[in-house]
Amino acid sequence: MFTLQGSPELIVSEVIQNTQKIYIPIYQRRYSWGKEQLQRLVDDMQTARDHDLKQYFIGSLILDTSQTGISEVAVIDGQQRLTTISLFLIALRDIMVDTNPETSRMITERYLIDSYDHSSLHHNRLKPVPGDEEQYIDVLIHGELAQPSLFTSNYQFFRDLINTSSLSASAWFNLLRTQLQTMVITVQPGDDAQLIFESLNSTGLSLTESDKIRNYLLMSLSSEEQSKAFETWQEIERIVHPENISTFYRHYLTSLARSSKPVKKGRIYIDYRQYIGLKPGFDRYAELQIEKDVALIYAQIQFPNDYNFSDPRTKQLLNRLSELKLDVMMPYLLQVFNKYQEQKIALNSLNEVLAVLLSYLARRLFVGMPSTGLNNFFSSLDRQVTRLSQNRNISYDTALKVVLTHTVKENKIFPNNQVVHQALVTKDYYHIRTESFWFIMNELNNLHGEPQDLFKKSENGSYSIEHIMPQTLSNAWQKSLGENWHDIQMTWLNRLANLTLTGFNSQMSNHPFLEKRDAPNGYRMSGIKLNQDLANVSSWNTAALEQRQEDLYSRILDVWPIPQVPDLAIKNTDWISLEDTDPKGKKPLAFKFHQQSSQPIKSWKELYFDVANLLWLNNPAAFFQMANNDSEWLVKYTSEVDSLDYRELSGPNDGQPISLFAGNSSAAERKKYMQRLLNASGDSLDNVEIRLNQPHA
Repeated sequence: MFTLQGSPELIVSEVIQNTQKIYIPIYQRRYSWGKEQLQRLVDDMQTARDHDLKQYFIGSLILDTSQTGISEVAVIDGQQRLTTISLFLIALRDIMVDTNPETSRMITERYLIDSYDHSSLHHNRLKPVPGDEEQYIDVLIHGELAQPSLFTSNYQFFRDLINTSSLSASAWFNLLRTQLQTMVITVQPGDDAQLIFESLNSTGLSLTESDKIRNYLLMSLSSEEQSKAFETWQEIERIVHPENISTFYRHYLTSLARSSKPVKKGRIYIDYRQYIGLKPGFDRYAELQIEKDVALIYAQIQFPNDYNFSDPRTKQLLNRLSELKLDVMMPYLLQVFNKYQEQKIALNSLNEVLAVLLSYLARRLFVGMPSTGLNNFFSSLDRQVTRLSQNRNISYDTALKVVLTHTVKENKIFPNNQVVHQALVTKDYYHIRTESFWFIMNELNNLHGEPQDLFKKSENGSYSIEHIMPQTLSNAWQKSLGENWHDIQMTWLNRLANLTLTGFNSQMSNHPFLEKRDAPNGYRMSGIKLNQDLANVSSWNTAALEQRQEDLYSRILDVWPIPQVPDLAIKNTDWISLEDTDPKGKKPLAFKFHQQSSQPIKSWKELYFDVANLLWLNNPAAFFQMANNDSEWLVKYTSEVDSLDYRELSGPNDGQPISLFAGNSSAAERKKYMQRLLNASGDSLDNVEIRLNQPHA
């Protein structure tokens, strides 16, 4: 713990004036205040003046002198405000250079430069982070003639404000100098600067999760170590792209498989500190090197066209996967690529994993299976596959095929050919998400020959989704379809067989089939390979629709094949995780916890008590914590139990025996009880494997 001790000071005439150098540490994010924050500062100043306030508080500054000196400070928090006020002072200096040269010169000498600083060419008192300092100095030296930048535009904002305000430049300067007050907190020796930083809620732009991680990694290092580590951080940002940095860390942490659940967006920094920063022997620089290596893997997966691969098939598969826009599989792909880099799986196995994932996800999209729960699924998939690969002595990609086709829950199972065909002949594909439709058409179109990028044609408006048999049937269409034209239209209108992509004018949509086929941009002249078969069709009727439907089905089986799994790999694949088990109608025969030796069981009730006893022996504190919760009924102190529905747990205790709920419950309910106990103990259902008998008839 720490005690925050601060003193109120005027931000200009005390903080800035009495400090020779104000460093913005390199781990801080770059200057980012925009007009909204500038206007807020101005409004605060006008409020102070309108209400005749002696001082107006505008937030806190955390300053660190531990590695500099009394007259030199590093800004832990408040750099956005300090930089903005410095730009305001530069604008005032430049406006008053002719009307009030003495004040203009005084602003420069007292607040903007340190004339005794011989280490700096321009003697600037404020030292922003690399990349920002050059732009700040440009404004400091050249004013309105500075090159365009955020510093220049904010400087111009203040010039425009002063020039159009009813207040004079001197009045604005007086407001800055005498009324803006801040709470200055100086980090003392032994204080945890990071904890202080996290505890404050100053005004301004909130920090991202990656901002907090960067500060945590760099804050406690010496200046020399900071510079070295910051270079690595910048490399990571460049590799994954700055806008992706927090997302990258979320996927990185999830890929470490600390639990079977993905890291939550709001807990990225908290989990980073807990699982990485607080582990014994934590080395900040070594960790950054590890993260840089993972960043390279992330970038290859996210931006495959920017990298060379030893096998072009890897790049092709990654590009196709990227069109699914499914961010949830990134942690799993990081794990798989890491195995490849560590030579735990071969290149052909890596490619096979990518191909299986593509078929799996594409088929799920095609048949309309929801993506709900896929983030949890992919978070634990590697553990399931690795475990099966080791237990059955089969390759990693074969194990993946077995898991997806045989051992996962029904709602996560690989859609088989029958399910795909059923969707093809019944599903409305016209009203699915536009991106999904384009993905399906792009995949089917590129089965053979040179790939065509239909997504690019979609973006530039070259092609649009088209009903071959139109939504509004003319007399000619009704005649060509026959007396059952209405039934035919109701049956086939929005099926995939009746949909395509065309480049002709939408006014052609209701024209007869032959006119649409032979138009300048019609089916016959279409550059889309998927339309080539339409060029030879003379009449669009039920027979033509059925033929195209079967042709599309044949393409689907080729482009998204179902995995072929050797019988030997499937045989005796009876160990599955409790996470993926639907207990209804099944009987457990044995279980393993954390891949330890198996234990025979005869019922779900027995499994429940065996798992509870293992957890109780390993982590009794979790049970005491549950028992101390007045609203908790699953675990209680034995002395508080007044029902025969509880059973006392044997093993360690501190004189206060613990009892577990043992009342009549269904298998599904007992699974939920186990999940609660596991979660309370920092564990998960995924670490309990069971062997089942066949479902009851």
